[in-house]
Amino acid sequence: MSDSKASSTKLDPEVLFREIFSASPDAIIVIDATHRIVLTSPSVTTLFGYRPEDLIGQSIDVLVPDGRRDQHGDHLRRFFGAPHPREMGVGLDLAGRRRDGAEFPIDVSLTPVKLGDALYVAAFVRDARARRRALDRLNAVNEITKQLLAGAQMQEILPLVVERARLLCHSDAAWIVMPTTTNQFEIVSVDGKGTEFLLGVLLSADTSRSAEVMRSGEPDVIEDLSTADNVPPGVVDLDLGPGLYVPFIADQRRLGTLVLGRVHGQTPFQPHDVAFAEVFAGAAATAIEMGSVRAEIDRLSIVAEDERIARDMHDTVIQELFALGMSLQAMGASVTGSVGDRISAAVESLDDVIRQIRNTIFRLPGRNEAASGLREEMLRLADRYHHELGVLPRIAFLGPVDFAVPEIVSEHLLHVFGEGLSNVGRHAHASKIDVVVAIEGEWLSFSLIDDGVGIGDGPSAGNGMRNMATRAENLGGTCTVRRRNPKGTIVEWRVPLSPFDRMN
Repeated sequence: MSDSKASSTKLDPEVLFREIFSASPDAIIVIDATHRIVLTSPSVTTLFGYRPEDLIGQSIDVLVPDGRRDQHGDHLRRFFGAPHPREMGVGLDLAGRRRDGAEFPIDVSLTPVKLGDALYVAAFVRDARARRRALDRLNAVNEITKQLLAGAQMQEILPLVVERARLLCHSDAAWIVMPTTTNQFEIVSVDGKGTEFLLGVLLSADTSRSAEVMRSGEPDVIEDLSTADNVPPGVVDLDLGPGLYVPFIADQRRLGTLVLGRVHGQTPFQPHDVAFAEVFAGAAATAIEMGSVRAEIDRLSIVAEDERIARDMHDTVIQELFALGMSLQAMGASVTGSVGDRISAAVESLDDVIRQIRNTIFRLPGRNEAASGLREEMLRLADRYHHELGVLPRIAFLGPVDFAVPEIVSEHLLHVFGEGLSNVGRHAHASKIDVVVAIEGEWLSFSLIDDGVGIGDGPSAGNGMRNMATRAENLGGTCTVRRRNPKGTIVEWRVPLSPFDRMN
């Protein structure tokens, strides 16, 4: 029976309205056509510091900052002239005024209500500080991200990060600490009055609070920085009280620690301050990581383009010059007198041009000691023997030697090349050394040609040649050495590209 009575109980709209009105988290303020307050909800006390009864009969201007009252009055007059539910001042930076005179950002929605001939407006007012802070944080991160993606370097971005962190977190001082070595941290960026002397200060990776926070990944709220342990020396001179250490982390990469400080007498950092600072630091660190990835992609693009240029120059320009030099050299062997001298001079000039092109390739910005590949290793090996030989070997590559030659074959070839150059340096006294590395179907062909005294019979030369022959045999190939006409030596080393398949 009780259930039947409950279900038949009538809903009292007035009681329901009063309960909703009293429980609303938004401050509800009702004004008449003269802009006088006729009704307020209890939430005005939390938002504005007034009791509801204190505001009845007062002008709405009491809740509006002095410098905004004329503009606010214009808005209300236009609204009463054409009333319809809407947000107030869309696109404007609205602010309210508390009883103590403090100003703060607000959001306002307006609803017209007509009772008889009288028109009233109900304003639903809420504190916009959290939303504005979040928007400011988003704008700051977007600014940082844009600059990073535009090519800004870490040292250019960190001052922007630390400045925005200080302003957004309502702090008087801020600095960023990053590890420089496994045993040392450094204050790499600062912002705030008097913080300049902190820049560059070195901290212990074992004992500093910044290092502890970075390793733990957990923020640390400090009651008084001037008396706290393990803070940078000299902080006491800044008269800083409340402090906050926030890890500067992107995903799993720990970049450092963001430190915020407020002067003595300011409000300590609250949980919502900590959460806000953590989100900002994480977003900024992620943006920096994105910038680093973008920079690495750009660097790799430069390297790839330089490698392409190098291959093109080796496979076209140098090869053609090399072939031309070989033709002239062969022709010069049968010509004497002034014509022969001119041919020799032309060959020397071609050698100089090839050498200059190779030096230019090595100086391409994207190329460094990490560049790899058989062709690169052979060129470097030739450069290392340049001083010992007194002449830079000319090397021609025919076919995709960087891609078609297995690693085991490349290793043996480099040993053979080094052994051959060493033999030339010890015995041949050559003025010219030509090398050809060619892919011939399923075989790799290597030729080393010099114009020295010819193959010798000494034990060193013999041992060197035997080593070269043994390497070829171990790979299922051959090695032959013969005299060159009119002078010099020709070494031909030929092995299969799939040595183990061939041997099995």
